Amino acid sequence: METEVPVCQTIGFLLLDQFTLISLSCAVEPLRMANQLAGEELYRWQTLSLDGQPVWASDGVSVTPDACAQDQRGFDAVIVCGGVGIQQAISPALIAWLRSQARLYCKRLGAICTGSWALAQAGLLDGFQCSVHWELMASMQEAFTRVKVSSSVFTLDGNRFTSSGGTAPLDMMLHLIGRDHGHTLSAAISQMFVYERIRNER
Repeated sequence: METEVPVCQTIGFLLLDQFTLISLSCAVEPLRMANQLAGEELYRWQTLSLDGQPVWASDGVSVTPDACAQDQRGFDAVIVCGGVGIQQAISPALIAWLRSQARLYCKRLGAICTGSWALAQAGLLDGFQCSVHWELMASMQEAFTRVKVSSSVFTLDGNRFTSSGGTAPLDMMLHLIGRDHGHTLSAAISQMFVYERIRNER
């Protein structure tokens, strides 16, 4: 289901314990560059944790989020940032928050690296295609039979968008920006990042 794109989108990046910093950076930086090249604010973003407390990335860096997820409303999209040991990072409170976002507030939901597991466990990927870090592909398909796990670098399926790990979120975000604001802008962002080729889903 396609949704109307607002002039300026607000995106919440939900950081789960042991998330991968490279994937977060690859998701955020294209938004910053889109604003810079467009000369206007096309995107706003906040980093979130469920309780507002600092979150440890998988490389040992502690990140203090901008806000407590429980206190926030009105995101145009929420992106779940997963990493190492995703199953241990998921709690009943997280599942409840994700479901409330999907039901009441949020138009689009996404995930990077292993974050797709959290969306799937919340039942928010049932009937959708999704991507996930290659280490979890087989176990995720076995655990969530209603989810169509893809081997693609990233997957855009209606109002769900998911990517595997590493630099894959960069490709996904460039495609989303291109879909929202035109491929001329996404190509210019790629050029600024000295990124030789924007990968397609397959």
